[in-house]
This record gives sequence, C-alpha cells and structure tokens, in this order.
Amino acid sequence: MRRIVHYQLGEPARVLRVEDGPSTLLGPDQVRVRLSYAPIHPGDLLGIMGSPAFGTPPTIASGGRVPGFEGAGVVSEVGAKVDPALGLKQGLRVAFFPASGAWSDEAVVPASSVVPLPDSIPDEVGAQMMNNTVTALIVIRAAHDSLPPDARTGVVTLLTGAGSAVGRLIGKVLTERAVKVVRLVRSEVSAARLTSVLPGSPVFATEVAGWKDRVRAAAEGAKIHVAIDSVGGRLLGDVADLLAERTGTVINFGSLGGETSDIRLFPPRSLTLKGVVLGSWMQ
Repeated sequence: MRRIVHYQLGEPARVLRVEDGPSTLLGPDQVRVRLSYAPIHPGDLLGIMGSPAFGTPPTIASGGRVPGFEGAGVVSEVGAKVDPALGLKQGLRVAFFPASGAWSDEAVVPASSVVPLPDSIPDEVGAQMMNNTVTALIVIRAAHDSLPPDARTGVVTLLTGAGSAVGRLIGKVLTERAVKVVRLVRSEVSAARLTSVLPGSPVFATEVAGWKDRVRAAAEGAKIHVAIDSVGGRLLGDVADLLAERTGTVINFGSLGGETSDIRLFPPRSLTLKGVVLGSWMQ
C-alpha cells in the first residue's frame, strides 16, 4: 500500500515522504475504501507542522503518521458487524469524513463516517464535500448567534479568505440567506477570478490601497457587526477597524496568513474574537 507519511513534525516539504506500508487491519465496525481522491486542507498541513493553530500536536507512532481526514473512493471490504441498513457494500462509491490516514491508496474508515456518492457527484467533488460543508455550517451558526438580536435583518458581513473552497461556500450560503457579503481576497487577480465564478456581491483586494474605504462604501451606511475570518495576522486588525464598536465580533476559523494576529484594536473598541474549530463538531 502506497502512502504519504511523516515521522516527525516539521515543514511538509521536508518531512513528508511517499513509501510502501502494510495494510491496516479492518475492524468489525469499519469499511476499507480504495481511494481515488484525498484533499489537502490547511488544517492537514498545520498538523504536520505541529502548529499551535492545529491545537494539540498529533501523535506520531513508531510506524509514522499518515495525514488526511477526508476522501472519496470505492468500498473494497466491509467489516463483519457493519449494519446492513447502511447499504455499504463492495464496489460502492463513497465519500468519508472524519477518518484518519486518508493520504494513502486505501483507508480503513468507521462505517458511521461513510456516505454513498450519487452518480451526479464526481469523486473530486465528493472528496472535499463534507469537511468544508460542516466547517461552513459551524461558522455560519456562530456568526448568526453573535449578531445583536435587533440586527438580524439587513445584515452586512465581512468574509476574509473568500476565494478559498470553504470561503466560496460560506459566501454562497450567506448570500442565498439574504446576507450582504463583502468578500475580501489578497490580490486583484483573485478578486477578478472570484467575481467571475460567483458574481453578485462585492469583492475587494486587500493589497490595493484604500480597500477599507471601499468596504465602508459597499456597506452603504449599515453597521458591520460580524466578520468571518480564516486569515488572521495583520488583516485581523484591519477587519476589527471596520466593525461596529461594542457589538462587533470576528468569527475566526483559520490562520491562512501564517502571521501572529493583531488584536490591539479589540480591547479599546470592546470587540469580541470568537474561535471555532471543527473538532468541537467531531466530538
């Protein structure tokens, strides 16, 4: 079985290697999936590095650690005690999440983590369908709960990292729920690309001077009570500057910027920084 493995924490390009390894024994409540696709999420890379943004560093056994928590493929073996009502059988196309060791030719997955894929969903979509969707749901719920009770109509929300897969999903769902989303990306090239794929709400590049004034103009006088952020770093301070005093909240679920976050504006403006992680949903 071919797999991507690391034996120590560090920069992925330095510590990851491709090698052959033994197949994992199948438990009675598990299925074996022959993978066709497994995505690379930012959280996967943070775990390999042992970054504080990942949380508790992952444990690396003597035989190494295979990253990856999500994927798609075909069921090749079904455990003896898997409930037949789940409909899991050899040859069935499935997506799975959460599971461990997805960066491999095959993965042994809890039956409860497996979802059959209809013919209308290709493997490359199914492989990244569950993690991003659950993340978006958690973030949107946290954002809604952070709005003042008297400010839940005519909502304007800032969204950083809007061009990422999960950022595009969040922006799409919020727009369909009648929220005005002001989307932020780093470059003008990214802004043009995002506008062509998902038109209808404003997109601004933070590398362009005066972008905060353009955000304020796009809000058309409405207070911005909530921002959804996956970038952190210096951008977090700029986002805080755009929020309503005393009622503004940033929902953060990532650190794509790779920098120490700037929270200096939060105390004097009585703002709230709320972190959400997928681990809470998994637990």
